Amino acid sequence: MANDGLAVDPTSARVIRSATALAEKLGLAGPESLAGYLPRRHEDRRQGWHPSSGLPEGPVNLQGVVSRSKLNRWRGRRCSVEVDLNLLTHGLETGERVRMVFYHLPFLARAFPEGKRVAAFGKIEEKKGVFVMTHPETESIEEGKEEGIHLDRVVPIYPLITGLNQRRVRATLYHYLKICPTKVTEAFPSLGDLPGRAEAWRIFHFPESLEEVEKARRRLAYEELVGMQFSLRVRRAAREAIRVERPEKIRDLVAPWRKTLPWVMTGDQDRVCGEIDQDLVLPRPMHRLLQGDVGSGKTLVAAHALLRALEHGSHVALMAPTTLLVEQHAAALKKLLPTRHLEIVTWTSASKPGPAGLFPRITIGTHALFAEKSRLSRLTLCVIDEQQRFGVKQRAAFLAKGERPDLLVLTATPIPRTYDLLLHGDLDVSLLQEMPPGRGEVKTLVRDGTAVEKIWTHLNDRVHAGDRVYVVVPRLGEDVVDSAEEASVQRTYEQLAAKIGGSRVALLHGRMKEEEKLAILGKFRSGQISVLVSTTVVEVGVDVPEANWMIIDHADRLGLSQLHQLRGRIGRGGRNGTCVLIQRSGGPGARARLDFLAKHRDGFRIAEEDYRIRGPGDILGDDQSGLPRFRHARLPEDLPLLKEAQGEAKRQMQGGWEEWSGFVEAEKKARADFAAN
Repeated sequence: MANDGLAVDPTSARVIRSATALAEKLGLAGPESLAGYLPRRHEDRRQGWHPSSGLPEGPVNLQGVVSRSKLNRWRGRRCSVEVDLNLLTHGLETGERVRMVFYHLPFLARAFPEGKRVAAFGKIEEKKGVFVMTHPETESIEEGKEEGIHLDRVVPIYPLITGLNQRRVRATLYHYLKICPTKVTEAFPSLGDLPGRAEAWRIFHFPESLEEVEKARRRLAYEELVGMQFSLRVRRAAREAIRVERPEKIRDLVAPWRKTLPWVMTGDQDRVCGEIDQDLVLPRPMHRLLQGDVGSGKTLVAAHALLRALEHGSHVALMAPTTLLVEQHAAALKKLLPTRHLEIVTWTSASKPGPAGLFPRITIGTHALFAEKSRLSRLTLCVIDEQQRFGVKQRAAFLAKGERPDLLVLTATPIPRTYDLLLHGDLDVSLLQEMPPGRGEVKTLVRDGTAVEKIWTHLNDRVHAGDRVYVVVPRLGEDVVDSAEEASVQRTYEQLAAKIGGSRVALLHGRMKEEEKLAILGKFRSGQISVLVSTTVVEVGVDVPEANWMIIDHADRLGLSQLHQLRGRIGRGGRNGTCVLIQRSGGPGARARLDFLAKHRDGFRIAEEDYRIRGPGDILGDDQSGLPRFRHARLPEDLPLLKEAQGEAKRQMQGGWEEWSGFVEAEKKARADFAAN
């Protein structure tokens, strides 16, 4: 019991009953679990205020003595309570006055008798020469009373559920933790000057300063990072424990194919192909992530891997997120590979290939590859393109189609170099950064919304000069439904069709049927259409080498990495290209982001900046945006802690990881129990 060994007086018993009721309301095991119900943030309510300093921008804390309390009533049972405070500074009245106003709460007229000392926290406005706080948070100040809970301190803000408010949770935790100190297991020694776990939890609930909060946060962040690193190491250890028998080589495909290539592979491509070759002779399945910037030649490396696997087997598969990308992969591989010696087929929700023939087979498909129950016979290699579009469970379902097949995942969304630390526990990582020769230079220009008419006029000139142009209109907000997004791109299409001619302009968006998309792209590729007005559906996989202009409207709405992906659709055929970014909102901050993109072409550097601005995703869950989402850790700020955590996880695994796996499970449960909004 939480109160073992304590003399339970009536006050303590009442506190324990309140804590038990709160724990039950939150779905926790008991009141002793409340110590782990940590605040999601803190608010500094120590900031004082005096009328001579003018109106403050945010809420402030003040103290005063009630000089008047009045209840006003109107028709319809409407009412207000006005409470005038004479301000206190260092316990003395200053002669200045602030009025607190509460609407439709008549009982508060009795809560503020004349002469009562009150602390208040809220936003101040000036109305008819009077400083007014509307519905401030208040707390009584009494001589000899213990410190305040809700005001005049660094105040914890807790995650809430229906039926709870901050004051109840805060007061219950304050009184309970005072009579029942936190008792937690110290999982591992503290780091440097950071507090232990029990002390970090105590500080986090009711700190004396923001500096204390930061120390406690760093300790909790360290635990998160160690747990994450250990989970990755356990996952890697389990993967490396799997053993497979490598069949003998039955055909020679790679060497003859390499001799027929009309160009020489870059140094990066050649190195990564060597890393894949080494993986494919080991007695464990390959699990490799290939990161490559836009245009770095990932398809060529994937083709090498597919052929190398077919030398030892008879079936490999490549999975892509859309039918459009599947068709383009199929077309590209049929041009690139020796189709006389193998079969290339597609598998989507609309079409399924027939039984395998005598030739080794490459199956290229969407999620339909793992959605159906049928197995892919003698599957030796799974390649996943745009792996961030697929979750952990989808990847596992794809691998289950074969008997411990090798895995190669591709992504054109570079992950910042510093975060390889987060990935090495799960996949081996290869990088393609060197660009193949033959790509055109792409110039990036930033313009504001007032230049749109000039841009459309110049676009008309470029079309008549024979250029092919993408015009991208992104989603205008997270809460915009597909139909509104479609209407936005439709308006742009109608404007350009009127200016350039309807026969030269086409519309493409995500709600079209796949056959419509393929037909439109075919006309754009052949030159029947000069301008393709599209949503961001063209971001991934659309390959029209002749396209050399791109205009992105509302570019301020997109992240840097996504803009870089879109920009990579032009300049692919050897001709120089131009990308115009139109800023409609966002102010100087958005302009600075777009100017950064205009100056830089390195996708990894752009990813670093995008991560710094937008924050991380989640690698350990189903969300595969690339990086972990934490409750306490902040990256890149906590990168030194991450390096320490990686070393600690390695030391603990070497010392006996069974005990630590129990710790990781406990941490996962704690995260689930105390997850903040």
